[in-house]
Amino acid sequence: MEFYKILENIMEEKGLKVADVAKASGLTDSTVRSIFDRKQKKVALNVAFKLADGLGVSLERLNGMPEGHKKPAPALSADALQVARDYVSLDNYGQSAVKAIITEERRRVDDTAEEEAPATKTIPLFGNSFAAGRGEPDFGNMWTDYEVPADSAAEFAIPINGDSMEPYLHDGSIAFGIKRDPADGEVAALLVDGEYRVKQICRDSFRNLHLFSLNRARRDADETIWADSGRAVQCFGVILMEKKFPLPLD
Repeated sequence: MEFYKILENIMEEKGLKVADVAKASGLTDSTVRSIFDRKQKKVALNVAFKLADGLGVSLERLNGMPEGHKKPAPALSADALQVARDYVSLDNYGQSAVKAIITEERRRVDDTAEEEAPATKTIPLFGNSFAAGRGEPDFGNMWTDYEVPADSAAEFAIPINGDSMEPYLHDGSIAFGIKRDPADGEVAALLVDGEYRVKQICRDSFRNLHLFSLNRARRDADETIWADSGRAVQCFGVILMEKKFPLPLD
């Protein structure tokens, strides 16, 4: 709706005439009358402020949304309104200086937004398959970059080979892990005698390391590494799983 129509509606609502509005707003009669004579769709900001203050209405209402609009006009904070009032009270030099500052600050904000944290992060995906049976040999822990969501807890990824960890880790899938020592019952990514394994682990009181398959139909792939065997075991970390698993009783 045009400004002059909004002003006309407010005046009718409050029973005011042009002279009343001019007096309350500190404007001349001719200034107020010209709004209607010229059917002004908008007015200068300093005039709008004076009219809003004089009529006791918000600047938002005085510059209302078109009729039938489902969303109300966005409200300005008290600070924003005060800044606008201060701006219109400045001379041309002052207003130009404010515009220059606003332009520079908007450029700074835009530049900062571009430098925000990316939506993804890069973790290493080891190039060898981790399996229940005989895994691929170690070729120097080769890896490639792998993108995951920036808020992911994952610190590395491994490719899964075989069905011994079904239905939780699927053959051909990618599993994600964090770099810490595993507790009993957790699933770990391991390098055993130069070959890769992914297993649920447990150490007994004699420090023997037991490797279990989550798929108990593949218990044939379970393995025990005796403490005095001299076998080489390296742990990459703990695999992130949807839930905790009890240790098998069989």
